[in-house]
Amino acid sequence: MININNDQALLGFSYFAKIGPKKMKQLEIYFSEARFAYWASSEKLEKAGLKNKLITEFVNWRKNINLEIIENSLKNENICFITWHNRDYPSILKEIYDPPFIIYYKGSINIFNKITSNRLAIVGSRKHSAYAEKILNIFIPTLVNNNIEIVSGLALGIDSLAHQICLEHNGLTIAVLGSGLTRENIYPALNYPLSQTIICNKGLLISEFPPQTQPLKQNFPQRNRIISGLCQATLIIEAKEKSGALITAFHALEQNREIMTIPGNIFSDYSIGPNKLIKLGAKVITSPDEILEFFKIQNQKSLSIVPKIIEEIKLNNQSEKIIYKIIQEATERSEKISADEITRISKLDTSVINSTLSILELRGIAKNDELGYYIN
Repeated sequence: MININNDQALLGFSYFAKIGPKKMKQLEIYFSEARFAYWASSEKLEKAGLKNKLITEFVNWRKNINLEIIENSLKNENICFITWHNRDYPSILKEIYDPPFIIYYKGSINIFNKITSNRLAIVGSRKHSAYAEKILNIFIPTLVNNNIEIVSGLALGIDSLAHQICLEHNGLTIAVLGSGLTRENIYPALNYPLSQTIICNKGLLISEFPPQTQPLKQNFPQRNRIISGLCQATLIIEAKEKSGALITAFHALEQNREIMTIPGNIFSDYSIGPNKLIKLGAKVITSPDEILEFFKIQNQKSLSIVPKIIEEIKLNNQSEKIIYKIIQEATERSEKISADEITRISKLDTSVINSTLSILELRGIAKNDELGYYIN
């Protein structure tokens, strides 16, 4: 048996996935301190309420675990951790039913040290419309200029946009991961550069999972409770009927936190989630000032939303004019439009449409992603 402190004990327990927050709390109540539980005999662990099978697995597992090696590997990866007994642990997270007993992090823990912090979780679909992007570009600058921190999950789509726009306006953002914090496990891999930008701009990457944990599917619903648990309110922007964003919303509901949502097009699959939440009593949000009102902030620093002065676009032929007009009308409806839909509306030859779309993209007049074409 090696003498260890409580933080080291909780670090060790975090590597044994079958003991989560609920069982950890149970052990701490019985043993008074985690360090006594870590090296406890099978008999005492049974008296603490653990099942025999779990005890056998844990006792066999801990024989092969070297806490010193674990601590050194964390240092080599520049990964730090706090436990629910540390003063840096966010007090708001302790209020939820099953707070993580350990948080691994990269970045500035100073975010958690503020006497008062206003945090808003922003989550939504991995695929999104131009409407959602427009909402984020209007809302987030006002929010961060009024010192609201943005929390999300680093996923593609709404999450990534929320982090990016927040950073563009010098805001503080926290990304909660459903995987470990080593480079190979940052998920999605495409967002590794974004994760480093968050760290470099006084933000924070956090996870309750040990650093080598892969981004397994079952981890993400579990991490969603932390996204909502860190915040006074959660804003849902576009979500299908079954989505991680809705799981986050229901966690927020269980945690007695405010659920906010943006009303959407009733004909869009991505509006099913928000519109369902509205029926359940979610707060309908149509302007950033309504969010500031919830936080009891008088909007003194709101950015004026000034329409961009758009230079006259030179279109070289009739085909370009027809196709540009179709894309422009879709964009004004806050929608993106597919090449097939452009073909149907314009009745132009497919080869003409494809070549014209390529030209418009090359000239920067139109943009395209997997959801379709739009005017930026």
